[in-house]
Formats: sequence, structure tokens, C-alpha cells
Amino acid sequence: MCRLSAFHFIFSVTFIVFFFGGLCEASRHVNVDIINDIGQNLQLGLYCKSQDKDLGAHYLAPHQHWGFQANLNFWETTLFFCHFQWARGSQSKWFDIFDANRDYRLGICQDNPCVWSIRPKGPCRLLKGKEKCFPWNPPT
Repeated sequence: MCRLSAFHFIFSVTFIVFFFGGLCEASRHVNVDIINDIGQNLQLGLYCKSQDKDLGAHYLAPHQHWGFQANLNFWETTLFFCHFQWARGSQSKWFDIFDANRDYRLGICQDNPCVWSIRPKGPCRLLKGKEKCFPWNPPT
């Protein structure tokens, strides 16, 4: 009977360590920063959200920036997307501003914020003096 109690105790402790360790792991986050580089004298409107978090509408003057913190889910599949508008609404584009598969799992935004320069041809991720530009999402 004593061996069975010891087994239950060890099993319970192991379960608690893995369970709560997983919860702590799931509380990881990434800082995302968005810069208006659309053009001189053009205000950038943006509206960002994820599946369960609405970040609302924001308006950025030229070269102004705005940011948010993306909390990673347990499976590291977090996705935030933004709708961008400029030139008095005549330009309207979508982009997945934070995709954990693209930005986190590959180690790109794990230790550094994800900084995005929003340009007419598409968003460019800035990292350590380098940039990588992406196309806009296709229209839906």
C-alpha cells in the first residue's frame, strides 16, 4: 500500500509541475510595433485584431508608431491581422501583422520586438538594421 501511495504522490507532483510549467510557458508574449511610412503627409488608419482580442482603430501621423503586446497561446499559433487605410480611404489593405509561425517559431521576434514599417507596396519587418518586405494579403 505504501508503494501505491508513493506512486500517486510522484505522479501528482509530476502532473502539477508539467501543468503549471505549461501555463507559465503559455504566458509568453511578443511586442509588435507599427510605423507609418506610407508617405509624406499621409495619415494611416489601422484596425488590428486576433481571433479573441480586438485592439480597436488607431490613426498614425507620418512616421508615428503604435504598438501592442501579443500574448502567445499554448500552441504558438497566435495570429493578429490588421486592416490599413490611407489616402482618404482610397487605399485599403490587409496584413497578418503577427503570425507566430512566421515571426516567433523561427526565432525572429522572440528576443526582439516585431517592428513593422508600413509602406504602400507592403509591410516591411525591421530587425537589427535589416528589413524584409512582404506583400499585402490578397483581397477577400
